[in-house]
Amino acid sequence: MELEQQAKFDLLVRQLERSTRQRTTTNYRLRVVALAAIGYGYIGVICLALFSSLWVVRWLFELTQHRPISIDPNQLWMLFGLVATSTFWVQYTPLNDREIHRTEFPELFALIDKLGVRLNTPEIHHVVINYDHNAAVYQAPRLGCLGWHRNYLLLGLPLLQSLTPEQFKATLAHELGHLSGNDSSFAGYVLRVRQMWEQLTTDNNLFIFQWFFRWYEPLIKAYSFVSVRDREYAADALAKRMTSPEIAASDLIQTYIYQHYLQEVFICQLDRQARERETPPTDVVTQMLAALRQPLDPQTAQIWLGLILGEATDTDDTHPCLSDRLAAVGCPSPKPWTPSPILCTAAEYYFGDRLTDLAAELDLQWYESRKTAWLCQYQQAQYQRKYLATLNLQASTKPLTLSEATSQAELTTELHGDLLALPLWQEILARSPNHAKANYHVGKILVNRGHFSGCVYLEQAIALDSDLVIPSCEELYRFHTFQGDLASAEIYLEWRQQHLPKQWRSKLERNIKDTDRFVPHDLEPDLVTEIRDKLVNYPIIDRAYLVRKPMQIFTDRSLYILGIEIANTRSTNRQKQQIGVELERDWCERLRLELNLGECLIIAPFDRQKSAATSNQDSRLIDNIRKIPTANIF
Repeated sequence: MELEQQAKFDLLVRQLERSTRQRTTTNYRLRVVALAAIGYGYIGVICLALFSSLWVVRWLFELTQHRPISIDPNQLWMLFGLVATSTFWVQYTPLNDREIHRTEFPELFALIDKLGVRLNTPEIHHVVINYDHNAAVYQAPRLGCLGWHRNYLLLGLPLLQSLTPEQFKATLAHELGHLSGNDSSFAGYVLRVRQMWEQLTTDNNLFIFQWFFRWYEPLIKAYSFVSVRDREYAADALAKRMTSPEIAASDLIQTYIYQHYLQEVFICQLDRQARERETPPTDVVTQMLAALRQPLDPQTAQIWLGLILGEATDTDDTHPCLSDRLAAVGCPSPKPWTPSPILCTAAEYYFGDRLTDLAAELDLQWYESRKTAWLCQYQQAQYQRKYLATLNLQASTKPLTLSEATSQAELTTELHGDLLALPLWQEILARSPNHAKANYHVGKILVNRGHFSGCVYLEQAIALDSDLVIPSCEELYRFHTFQGDLASAEIYLEWRQQHLPKQWRSKLERNIKDTDRFVPHDLEPDLVTEIRDKLVNYPIIDRAYLVRKPMQIFTDRSLYILGIEIANTRSTNRQKQQIGVELERDWCERLRLELNLGECLIIAPFDRQKSAATSNQDSRLIDNIRKIPTANIF
């Protein structure tokens, strides 16, 4: 969605949410159903018009040729039905998670049955376990747009390991609450319309669909968005009713806190392992369950909670923010909050001795699903090491350019840690005191060591680079909290909260589309020459174009697009062809690393052999880039 469309969508969502108190559920549903019916009706009219035109062509041919055409009308109408059905049919990805059965875990299914009766939910046909820290209900219509749903309950084993049995009961009541009162059938109906239109506009570029969708998509998305968010609040209310306000609130907090822990600690540890070893561990889920069993540091948990509570409800996610959800269940955010030790987790309670076996099964699933991405990450780290070694050798013979010195410091930080990288960042600051990244990294390292001097560097980074405002504020918030200066910590937390919506819109604006307006770049000639010298080392590159996209959010932050036409890599020699495939797989990341322009540069590769068959949008994008004067740099 473009920035202007997103602004209209946000405004419409706010208007609909403000009118929630003035509308009745029935009236609102009728409006949503009518809007969804318009989508189905438009496609039906188009299909009917196309087939009616065939009858006109047949009639004109018979009129002009003075002889009948032997076409069975029934066959033509059958063809019409097949085309219409394939158009309305929405594809659903089958679930491949581990299904559990009533005979294996009778206590868990007894709880599901008990809550299902109290909440008046339809039958749960399948209960599956996966390795995500999440829970969800999923409906797969067996007859497409006609419904006849098969209901799935997805339970993430790590989520159960981070909750008490009572907290898990609140989570389960929330998920089953989405099916309560047949609300999910209504929401599924609306979401299927959205998915249908997304498929149509993705698979083709017919004007008759694109024109309608530009008007229709923001409306159906906004109405369905508000409807789905209302259901989140309603599901939280049911979780509160099935347990208590205190348990529902603690369930929410515990879920958010441990999700943050997994992202900030556990996943980061896995990323470090991926840079060191070629194959992933075979017991990641088991490790995750063991890590979730360890008590959290109270002060660290309180800092995480402060960051989470500082986030606001927006239109990027149908789920409200934690602070709004806590207020809705009648328990405003507790400060201070201390995680209570769990004597027996929900996973241990309901799975008992089988927990180890389940974890082992999910270990294998995680390994099979992630081993390819893990290998790519390892190979990228190997190249980073080689490139860092080249820079270190070059630095011993002659001074590096500022861009190369920045690459050296960033790679050292990523591969070897802050201790070895600090002198490199300090050298960059000595050369360029207003270097934003150097100020940030030096400040971050110093405050993590407890030095107040790091605050000055972080505040300088905030002033120099809008992209560093949020991470700098988070570091300053942590530092002042650990120092006991809660008043200063709150100031930086407020700065972060104020900047979050603007940063999100800026990321949206930085998405590149074929309808964007580009202008000539304004880079220094020496930098353009340096870019050109890097491109020479890539035989796969035929031509390169450099342009700039003007920004509306952060006008001081330029965004440059390097459009690259890929040379003909086809070869009759199988070995050469394989080398070309391997080179094409990672050359883009390598080039991005060498250029080291960070978020300021987007590399847009364009393969002329594939563009005509795969994407007309790519063709329009590269054509728009070519039109800009001085764009061709290689």
